[in-house]
Formats: sequence, structure tokens, C-alpha cells
Amino acid sequence: MTRSPRSTRAVALSPDRLARAPHLAVLDVVDHALGVAAWAVYAELPALRGDPHPWHPEPPEHVAARRLLREIRTFTRALDRYHRTLAPLLEPPPPPHDDIDF
Repeated sequence: MTRSPRSTRAVALSPDRLARAPHLAVLDVVDHALGVAAWAVYAELPALRGDPHPWHPEPPEHVAARRLLREIRTFTRALDRYHRTLAPLLEPPPPPHDDIDF
């Protein structure tokens, strides 16, 4: 099991978007912290970068770490879907139409 690169955020955060949905800032901080935690786990247990050996059972800490990394990837995918779902709702309102009928 190799780690896939972190996806780019589907919706860029801006002050205007954060004014409409301030909870996105906290979610992005959590996402970043989990990404850093995943890299720390890979640094601590380099054997996780590849697939487990098919005939030798892994130590329990490797099994638990692989499960943790799967959950981090699941959270990241869910957060990406959430950002894409909110994108249309966070767009600024269209400018007023100034056509004057004579």
C-alpha cells in the first residue's frame, strides 16, 4: 500500500469564503495536521511505504498505523467532497444588474 499524494483543494479558501463559512478554516487546519501526522507515521515506520509481506504477519503497531493512515485518507476525501459541494453556495452574489429601461 503506497501513499497517494494529497489532493489539491477543490475550492481555494479566501477571506470572502471564510466569512460565509468560517468552519472551513478549522477543517483545513485539521486536514493539514492529519497530513503532517501521516508523514510522521511514515517517517517512524518506513515499512508502511510498501505492501505488507504476504506470508509474514505484521507487528500490531504496523497494522494499527495502516488503519490510521486509511482513516486519514478517508477524511481527506470526505473533506474534498464537502468543499466541492459547498463551492456553488460560497460563490459571491452576482453584481446587481444596472440596466435601465427607457
